[in-house]
Amino acid sequence: MRDIASSIREAIEAIASDRTHGAAWLAREAANVMARAAREIPAQTSQELVPALREVAQALTAAQPRMAAVSNAVGAVLLAAEDASAVNNVSAVRRAAVAQAHRIVAGWEETARRIARQAQAVVPKGPILTHSHSATVMAVLERLARRGGAPIVVTESNPLGEGRTTARLLAGRGLPVRLIADAQAGLFVSQMATVLVGADTVFADGTVVNKVGTLALALLARRARVPFFVATESLKVAPARWEETGEALPLDASPEEPPALYFDATPPRLITALITEEGVFKPRRLAPLARRARRWQRVLSR
Repeated sequence: MRDIASSIREAIEAIASDRTHGAAWLAREAANVMARAAREIPAQTSQELVPALREVAQALTAAQPRMAAVSNAVGAVLLAAEDASAVNNVSAVRRAAVAQAHRIVAGWEETARRIARQAQAVVPKGPILTHSHSATVMAVLERLARRGGAPIVVTESNPLGEGRTTARLLAGRGLPVRLIADAQAGLFVSQMATVLVGADTVFADGTVVNKVGTLALALLARRARVPFFVATESLKVAPARWEETGEALPLDASPEEPPALYFDATPPRLITALITEEGVFKPRRLAPLARRARRWQRVLSR
């Protein structure tokens, strides 16, 4: 990436090292980086600009290789640039890429509202147990709380304890919330009307990769006959099936701590439904979303 400004390189490195934010936030940041690259790369023709944008998109994908939302977001921006390049007008390519990036970033709030409306139609009334921290799940929980103030139980979600953030924010918004240790989940699941979590990536077969502990909650919910819902943007759907990836879940480590497993994979048989802005899907019915993701992925490898 010889022509890429140092500020863009630094933004890519920041996304690569981020262990705090979720996939949706990182996808929006990646889209912002693509918009900046589209504006700033010193290309004179679309034939120069599109390959340079592809380099940035590939670097962003490599920065968070297991988050489909990131690769889907940058693939969508790159596809918009590539489609616009047919007129061989570099300004048109820049505008198309920036516009697509802005749609991804600006559309999040409406996406979250649509997911929350979908959830209201299918999630049973009553107490809810959730895990980790997801801005999308927060939007859903706030909407569901309006229909009766059912208590929300939040696991600490160690390592990192993102559940404490969720509990603090929910309490700050006046919602009835209880924070519990991860090891207490088995005592509470049977008392819940539903378990509701987010996702980092959803594979085409319905397998959900999310913060470690999600699989254990899904197993507990199945045993207690409590529905287990996943609230997620369609942008997080990957084009491949889980078994096709051939990847193990990553171990993350810092210089001061031993390696820790931060994610696990929940199989579709344990998931009641996935709630997206485009509808409620049974885990085995994600083919339309996966096909769209394949278009975004293909443009990255050209």
